[in-house]
Amino acid sequence: MSGPRSVAVFGSCTTRDSFNSRFNPDYRSRYQVPYAASQTSVITMMSPAVEAEFTPTKSMSDYDLWNIRSDLSRELLGLLAEQPPDYLVLDFFADIHFGVLRLRDGRFVTNNRWKTHHTDFYQDLAANDGFERLRILDDPDRYFELWSEALERFAAYVGEHCPDTKVVVHCGFNTDELVPPGETRPVPLRSFKKGVRIDVPLANALWRRLDDHATSTYGWDAIDLRDEGYLTCADHPWGPFYVHYTMDYYHRFLAELDLIDLRGRLAPEDLALVQGIADAGHEHAVRYARQWTETTRAQEERIAELEGLGLVRSVRFALGQRVRQARAARNDAAKEQP
Repeated sequence: MSGPRSVAVFGSCTTRDSFNSRFNPDYRSRYQVPYAASQTSVITMMSPAVEAEFTPTKSMSDYDLWNIRSDLSRELLGLLAEQPPDYLVLDFFADIHFGVLRLRDGRFVTNNRWKTHHTDFYQDLAANDGFERLRILDDPDRYFELWSEALERFAAYVGEHCPDTKVVVHCGFNTDELVPPGETRPVPLRSFKKGVRIDVPLANALWRRLDDHATSTYGWDAIDLRDEGYLTCADHPWGPFYVHYTMDYYHRFLAELDLIDLRGRLAPEDLALVQGIADAGHEHAVRYARQWTETTRAQEERIAELEGLGLVRSVRFALGQRVRQARAARNDAAKEQP
């Protein structure tokens, strides 16, 4: 090898953490990350930049401030053109968890509740009805139409400015289970940590739709560990969360990227051997996951059910399920009354 491969990340900590020495101590021997965009929607990225000054309304780190500025300026596009990377890894966390704000002039800003909401820029807009909120969980088809059109323009931009860059889609997923310290069985995330509640199977079905569209439409490579049953963990450096996986996940991710990288470097017979080892590891992880948690199977069944019904009706179906479950719980409680 001539040196570490350059990787640009357009996604979230779901991807970026694999290029962090806390998670993969030796990653720098193979990869460098010269720049990234974090927690920005694809819709936002392909919208004209928003030239706005802002002041945080709470204490923020330099990283938080950069995150907001980067979202408003779309700086990643210029960096890609100036310094095309060997790899561009995408994940669509922001489109699943945040959505976007459509401003009155038609431009978009990512609806980042962790950072952008805590600025005078956002609060002034909110006080003056300066935007419309759009979330994929509220209207999947309307959001997908906006997102897929933006992704088409992004793919064209990359093709023009980074023709030799290999694009890799990191297929994302949410998990709502973790194993508490000292325990041996998983518990629901919500019983361990309070926070924004999401319908995990529904969100994962919608996330799968984005990932599958990106890979099938543009022929991009994919790193897909969705069926290996990873949980979140209490000792994750950023705390337990839907996309903060157990530490072994990040080793698997980097191994999969290594395999993609080796395809252009090894003789066919050597690559077949490496691929066989990778496939065996994947199969072992899947078998282990099925033994570990029944919830994994239940969520997969519900995702399949949602996809079978059609994503146009997915939100309505999910809400109906909640109503039916609540009614059943009330009926059961009533039966137990003396």
